[in-house]
Amino acid sequence: MSSMHAPVVCVIPGDLHLTEPGLDNHRTARWMIEEVNHLVHPDFVQFIGDNVQHAEPEQFMLFRDLCDRLQVPWHALVGDHDVHDDDEVHGFRAFVGEPYGSYSLRGFRFIRLNTLEHRPLGLTQRQIDWFCDEVDQALAAGERVVVFQHHYPFKVCETFDGPGIDAWREVVQTRRIAAIFTGHTHYGQIANDGRNVAVTTRSIGDPEGGSPGYSIVYLQGDGLAVTYRAIADEGPIALVIHPRDRLLATEPKHIVRGADRCRVKVWSFQPVGVVRGCFDEGHWFALERESASVWSCPLPGDQLGKGAHTFEVQAIDAAGRACGQEIRFQVDPTGRYTPVPGVRPPVASTAFC
Repeated sequence: MSSMHAPVVCVIPGDLHLTEPGLDNHRTARWMIEEVNHLVHPDFVQFIGDNVQHAEPEQFMLFRDLCDRLQVPWHALVGDHDVHDDDEVHGFRAFVGEPYGSYSLRGFRFIRLNTLEHRPLGLTQRQIDWFCDEVDQALAAGERVVVFQHHYPFKVCETFDGPGIDAWREVVQTRRIAAIFTGHTHYGQIANDGRNVAVTTRSIGDPEGGSPGYSIVYLQGDGLAVTYRAIADEGPIALVIHPRDRLLATEPKHIVRGADRCRVKVWSFQPVGVVRGCFDEGHWFALERESASVWSCPLPGDQLGKGAHTFEVQAIDAAGRACGQEIRFQVDPTGRYTPVPGVRPPVASTAFC
């Protein structure tokens, strides 16, 4: 397998909101770093903004201390708390770097946006022009585009509007964007608006809806898979990397048309002896080890009825701890597919708005 077609794995921690060492959010961030360095080994970590709470030098130094512990490359977005009263983001630039930029890796163009050039939300025309050029150049080069930005387009109790946002919408609605990853919400959610997929990760500082943690993103060619690892989780991590979860599907090529194979990526501190799966809540069966960390099984897409189906998987380590994932995937032998807008989980309110 060439490096161009090898997978890209990214870890996205939730918003840290760091203030001082030793608090719950700081301890969770330290735990995340240990898992990154010794369990997941991603290609990079993308901090999603609100890395600190009040944009104070001591807080940025605490953030940099965490980053310096990482054994993989890292990047960071600027969030509203990273700006605080520093509209020119001098503190962020001094301790972290430029607030927007891009880089290419194995057929993907990763674009980091600064959605705080106008408060409370907005982009300057200069950044919009740069964004448009970056996307067009990436697509012309055959790269798939992934966007990182702090603000989530579908946050409840908040208006996703401001200078440059109409132009932002024009870019993402008229060009193929592989995915948009965000923070800001404090709760976690995946949204498909019928054109694009947006994923927001639950915050590490002041989380809503469950335990704090981090997202794992797996990208390979047209494949996209996402899972969430909470600090309360123990045992292996199992991620279905094929077929694609229906909520992440935006094009006909993202659905199952016939006989295929399910593939599952597993991370574990201890040896994994069993990975098992089931379709549509049926009987459990063992998957086959395809490589050191990937397991697979036949996907009888030619025998499944047209429509939505479930695939559940569990990985069990030597200590007997099991962890898994369940996805819904779409089957249609004709290959016809139009995504229906939806979110998971539904969220009607938030304390942070």
